[in-house]
Amino acid sequence: MGYRILIEDKGCLNCGVCMDVCPVQALDMSRPQKPGVEGSGKFGSPFNWMMEYPVQVGECIGCGICVRECPTHVVLLDSVAGATPLAARQGPITRPAEPAPAWQPLGDVTRESLKPVRVSPWGDLFQWRTSERPQDWQVWRSMVTDSRQDPIAPCQEACPAGTDAGRYVGLIGQGRFDEAYQVAAEVNPFPSVCGWICTAPCESACRRGTLDEPIAIRRLKRFATEKGKLPAVVAPKNRRKERVAIVGGGPAGMSAAYYLARLGYNVTVMEAMPVPGGMMAIGIPEYRLPRDVLREEIDRIVGLGVELKLDSAMGRDYTLADLESRYDAIFLATGASRSRKLGVPGDNLPGVVPATLFLKQVNLGEKPYLRGAVVVVGGGSTAMDAARSALRFGASSVTILYRRGRAEMPAQAEEVEAAEHEGVAIVFEAAVTEVRGTEKGLASIRYIGQRQTGKFEGGRAVYEPIPGSDRAIDAMTVLVAVGEEPDPSILPAGAGIETSGFSGIVADAGQATGRKGVFAGGDVVSGAKTIIHAVGAGRRAAGSIHEYLSGSVNGEAEIMATVRVPKGPEPVLTVDLATRPRVGMELPAYQPGSFAATQPSIEPSAARAEASRCFRCDSVYRCAQVHVQSGRGPNDGPRVAATESVPGRSARPNIADSASTPPSITGGRD
Repeated sequence: MGYRILIEDKGCLNCGVCMDVCPVQALDMSRPQKPGVEGSGKFGSPFNWMMEYPVQVGECIGCGICVRECPTHVVLLDSVAGATPLAARQGPITRPAEPAPAWQPLGDVTRESLKPVRVSPWGDLFQWRTSERPQDWQVWRSMVTDSRQDPIAPCQEACPAGTDAGRYVGLIGQGRFDEAYQVAAEVNPFPSVCGWICTAPCESACRRGTLDEPIAIRRLKRFATEKGKLPAVVAPKNRRKERVAIVGGGPAGMSAAYYLARLGYNVTVMEAMPVPGGMMAIGIPEYRLPRDVLREEIDRIVGLGVELKLDSAMGRDYTLADLESRYDAIFLATGASRSRKLGVPGDNLPGVVPATLFLKQVNLGEKPYLRGAVVVVGGGSTAMDAARSALRFGASSVTILYRRGRAEMPAQAEEVEAAEHEGVAIVFEAAVTEVRGTEKGLASIRYIGQRQTGKFEGGRAVYEPIPGSDRAIDAMTVLVAVGEEPDPSILPAGAGIETSGFSGIVADAGQATGRKGVFAGGDVVSGAKTIIHAVGAGRRAAGSIHEYLSGSVNGEAEIMATVRVPKGPEPVLTVDLATRPRVGMELPAYQPGSFAATQPSIEPSAARAEASRCFRCDSVYRCAQVHVQSGRGPNDGPRVAATESVPGRSARPNIADSASTPPSITGGRD
């Protein structure tokens, strides 16, 4: 896999700007020998062109700077399978001996050949900084630099909380673990928790995956939180008189509390459970998230002056009206606590248990009794957690039934692998049709095999039952993990707070509801999502509450100004373009009945090696010197044989002829 840089034949000015701005020197300009029209020597006699058109001579990291900076928007990036075709490097330019004509040759204002230091392609007109040009009419680069929008790395863009992953990965590679921890924590008060259990959407977007495998960003975050130290939080300059009530002590509620406390507000969190943390505490087994890790991060938030009230449920111990009489703003973050039912005959029999209820009993130390065969229905993280916990609690066998294929499982691949490694059987493409029982209890669960129809709805394959494929599995307990949804029963009638079709609270982009001063966010609005989604929602809510109470124009910007770690200059970067293996994760054998953590840490040497694989998309666009350490690039040492020769002008590859898959991933107008 890799990126191929393509140039549209029509519209290319042969200016060389794309070559100038490429941080890893993947582009050069071809050196034709025929006379041209760039300029003319004495008495009008033509001389050879210095440059003709761009050719790719090294591995591309997909940063898209050439796409942004091309004056006529004719540069495209395409992902290709196998090795990226490369042209031979072109070498230096020999300038003509004649004096320069009145019309200045393009070669005088554009770099002549690959050099380790980038210069501005725009000369001294203004300081060069890459920026978006979203309008069709913006063919030439805008000279307005105060309205620019710098590109951000795909990993940061994919993170629902906006974590600057590339930056802390780069700091780990430099051995600066304390700073890496600070960067990981600046937009996320639960960096350690996420280092253990985040679903890591950043890794799915990682550009390194086009070369070999994505960076192990989540494991590096955990490494930073284990090896680094956070400085004490500076007390806010102003203590505000306004009071904010937060209903729900999960990731959304505690994140909002953290940022509001950083701004100086008096915050009280009401949590219905006897422990704080929401589903982090009662829905995730300790072998996946050690309790001391969660407690440490909760304690850091409470240490800012946040008041935490446990065993305090809305609708039982207080009402919405009670809160409105004592607080200036309210944030509802009660999560998605209601488990969906199977919707088949027998799903209300004793022994059919919501997986979330089972996990709650496990995590609160109630030690549920299991015997015989257990069947788990579902394919997400909750299903995997329930299945592995059931094994630890004495089930004779555990089988997961999932109605789709392995590739479509919502659970992370490593969770599925760990479950199978521990002895959980998984039956794919199996739709449950009935649960059967006797006077002694559950007896079996029936399912029918499924197959893809070739049709898709909402981007997912549509399945149909296979006639005659009915099967039955013995089951004394069925754990249902087919999804959770919000429970709006905490809201009083006539509250003026709208709920959606799936019972979630309706809130705007700033998490405000239809009732003045009442905000909502996290799973209670979006439906069941991930911890990092909830963290982002909590911060957005804190920003909106700040705007509501203080009159601020941009509350989230003020939060970011409070928590941001200053960026130091990085004048030199090294990028490794050689194929390197991703740091591996062993699946250790577990002890039956033991909930000890099973995910090993990374050794410092392995962490730094893994971090060094990063393309540094977060900062490569503004770095003057980028050294290609190895791989098929300008500084690769022994030359790797070129896979294609430099084509003549007439043979220049046309983007219409590209057979790569998928089609262009970036290009055209931004």
